[in-house]
Formats: sequence, C-alpha cells, structure tokens
Amino acid sequence: MVDISVSSFWRRPPAVDHLVIGIEIGGHGQRVVVADGSGRIHGQAHAPDGKADALTVVLTVQRLAEQACEQAGVPLRRIEAAGIAFGGPVDPQRGLTLLSHRAPGFEQFPLVALLEERLGLSAVLDNDARTAALGEAAFGAGRGCQNLVYVHLATGVGGGIVVDGRLLYGASNTAGEIGHMVVSTGGPLCSCGKPGHLEAFAAAPAIQARLRERLAESPHDPARGPLGRRPPTLRQIFQAASFSPVADEIVRETVQTLGLAIANLITVLNPEAVIIGGPVAEVGPLLMDPLQARVRQYAYPASLRSVRLTTAELGGDAIILGAVALALAHSGRV
Repeated sequence: MVDISVSSFWRRPPAVDHLVIGIEIGGHGQRVVVADGSGRIHGQAHAPDGKADALTVVLTVQRLAEQACEQAGVPLRRIEAAGIAFGGPVDPQRGLTLLSHRAPGFEQFPLVALLEERLGLSAVLDNDARTAALGEAAFGAGRGCQNLVYVHLATGVGGGIVVDGRLLYGASNTAGEIGHMVVSTGGPLCSCGKPGHLEAFAAAPAIQARLRERLAESPHDPARGPLGRRPPTLRQIFQAASFSPVADEIVRETVQTLGLAIANLITVLNPEAVIIGGPVAEVGPLLMDPLQARVRQYAYPASLRSVRLTTAELGGDAIILGAVALALAHSGRV
C-alpha cells in the first residue's frame, strides 16, 4: 500500500519522461497500459476473458505488458513501476487478492509478488473502485479537491474516499465500500447476503433484475413489449420511466436509495466533490437531475453548500488511470 497525496499529481509539473504500467483486472478481462506522469497513454493491450483463473491472468498480464510496451515503442526495462487495480477485495499491504466473484484461484493469491517476478518491476495493488477514485482525483473530475467521494456504479457498487488529500483505507481496508451502506430496512438481498444494501438497488444488474421481475407481474405495462424482448440497457430503462409505471418505479427507487446514501456521505464527510462513475452514471441527466434533487432534500445544509455532485470525467479509463497513478506514487515520481 502506498501513502498517496492526491495534490502531488496536480501541484507539480507532470513527469512525462517517466513511464509506468497500469494494470486492470476485472469482469471485462485484463487491460495493460503504458503511461507517463501526466496520465497520457502511450501503448495498451487488452484480453477479454474475465473468467480466467488466477495463474492464467498472471501469464496474460505479462503478455499484455510486453504488447503495450511494444506499441509504446519502449522496452519493458524502461518501465519504473506497475500499479494493479483488481475487481474484488484485496489486502494492499501484503499484495494479496482475497476473493473474486467471477473467477477461481484468487483467494489469498499473491498477485503482486508473482507479477513482480514476471515483469521484473516493483508493483502495488488496490481494488478497482478505490483505484478509480484515485484516477479521478489525479487526472479527472476530482482534480484540485483534497476531500472527495467517488461512487462506482457498475456490476456492483463500490467507491473510494479521499480525506485531507489521502485515500482512506480503514482498519481492515474496507473503507469506501459504499455499496454495503444500508438504505432500507428491507428490500432485496445484496450480493453479500444482507438486505437493504445500496448495491441491491443501484448496481446495474440489480436495476435490470428488478425491472424484469416487476414487468413479469405487470402484463399491461407499456414497457413489457419493448423492454421484455431482450435485456434492456440502463439508458432504455431510464428513458422508459416517462411512459412506463414499472420503469418509473424502478428509477425512483434507484434515485431514492442512491440519494439517501450520497446525502449521508456528504453530511458525515463534508467533501468538496462527490463523483459518480461507472456504467450507471453514463445514463447522464436522466439519473443526475433527479439525484441532485434527492441529495438537496436529505443532506445537511451546511455540508451541502460546499459540495459539487458530478459525473466522472474519465469514463472507462478511470480505473486504469488510477492504476497508473498508483504506479507513479509507488515509484516516487509524484
């Protein structure tokens, strides 16, 4: 684990002559980039198998790193460090992955040590949501903020918290597990098995599953035809809220629970910015406009006056650029 001051990324001139590797391991496979101190990507490579076992992933990442370096026109020996973003719980201090919900072999797996051996580089590890928070703080919508909250709405709901310029980890590295905030005393079960968690309402699969279930119970709903024939996109669901009572109910639930969670985060942490990222955030104003209203309704007014609620700037690159930022901090270049 690296002690990172986010202000070091935007208070110093970028070290464009220093190259690092960013590695993303998640549900969409493995991605490796070669980037400089400004976050500019010079080369990249991707493998789409998100269900590959742990040892296969190590070998794949080695191959991708070689390909990314070749595309960048630099030998691997010129790379100064590697940052790894993993889609699951990790132990950053020991460089271990603790679990993957999609692929075998990642239980107590020494990912950092094995990649260091394969790549000949010093490496550092964190989970993908906290890494995305670092990416937005260093290169995106959080630039200039010493205190921010990043909420990642994707297959699950995760996040990262920056307090006084530093990522918050907590006593057992679970700080930022925003998806497991309780937003209802009942409701659907979360992936962790407990009821009422934000992830069970605001993760992309949860939104789609609730829509399917309620459409099946509502044979006369106008959305049953257009949204029932194939799995709808999130944008289609939010658009359908204008004519479908079921879709409107799902969207209202999603906005309500997410608004409660964000209002509580604003009240307790008093951040300068709350940044919403991930595929759900890409819905745009259909989500953000009603969400702004809910947050204003519930948050403590004194905290609300100083906060900016916005979407992520880096989109799908937030995680990988956060891994680049990890590597830059680990190499001492920021």
